Amino acid sequence: MRTYEFNITPGAVAKDGMATVSSICGYMINAAYRTMSEEGYEMCLLSKCSIEIDERPKSGDIINIMVNSGVNTIVSLLNRSVVITDNEGHEIGRGEIEWLLPKVSDNKGIREAPARIVKRYINKFHDIIPDLDSIADLQFRIEMDFRKMAHNAGDVSVAFKKICDSSYLFLARSGAETLCRALLQTA
Repeated sequence: MRTYEFNITPGAVAKDGMATVSSICGYMINAAYRTMSEEGYEMCLLSKCSIEIDERPKSGDIINIMVNSGVNTIVSLLNRSVVITDNEGHEIGRGEIEWLLPKVSDNKGIREAPARIVKRYINKFHDIIPDLDSIADLQFRIEMDFRKMAHNAGDVSVAFKKICDSSYLFLARSGAETLCRALLQTA
């Protein structure tokens, strides 16, 4: 298990002074990706992530993210478990992140950092639900299933469906192709 320390910077917080949903998810994906790189898996592609946050840290807080390398049951699929704690060691979130090892022929071109991809989609969801960070004052869970990478960030359109007061389905598309499906639930 590896542990990474992050300082919640002013640029990572919402108007209420608490870390945004996208920045928390970005820190967690960043820590998991750093572990993958340190283990020699440089060309991993983000496949799925499921993240739960019980409490949003505030600007200036220090958080620790512990990443546990999961058992790799399939040669091309890697899983990482993530736990986020506040500076006093209290667990404030957790997640499961799944990575794919692409074929060599799939590695052509420039790849975007996984944390940036997740943050971009969550920020697009934020455009649809402007009070997303206020909703996240409650416990929240977000599950994202990445289908394909966008060639151009501007080509992405997002639609959503409110299932009930505490659940939203999101779909990110580029033309006819589905790029990402997501489910956001609050407690």
